[in-house]
Amino acid sequence: MHPEKLKQVMGLPSAERHAYFVRKVADTQEVWGLHHDGWATAQAHGQVAIPFWPEAAFAQACAGGEWEHFQPRAIALGDFLTRWLPGMAGNLQLASVFPVPQGAGAIAVPGDLLRDLQHESEQYE
Repeated sequence: MHPEKLKQVMGLPSAERHAYFVRKVADTQEVWGLHHDGWATAQAHGQVAIPFWPEAAFAQACAGGEWEHFQPRAIALGDFLTRWLPGMAGNLQLASVFPVPQGAGAIAVPGDLLRDLQHESEQYE
């Protein structure tokens, strides 16, 4: 990824990064997380929040600090929609959509993110 694109997209407000995430994931059919002996997590509103990115380069940019040993790992969109998000909802976990090194991601309830991704994916059918 071109460094200027990385910088520009990561500089967007969280709501615009959320929209970018939904469009990009629907297009590429994959979601990215950070993994090292388990998936990266954070805390938001007193609950576990799992961070997700639209592309590996954005996830890699956040692999520092407490996540310094983590590596980007792809999740197929189908698995994300049918297994991950329902499982997260059942575990009362949240999604941190497209966090950046200098700021948090948009915090989403799994059901809302599922709806957004399904709606966007319908545009591609």
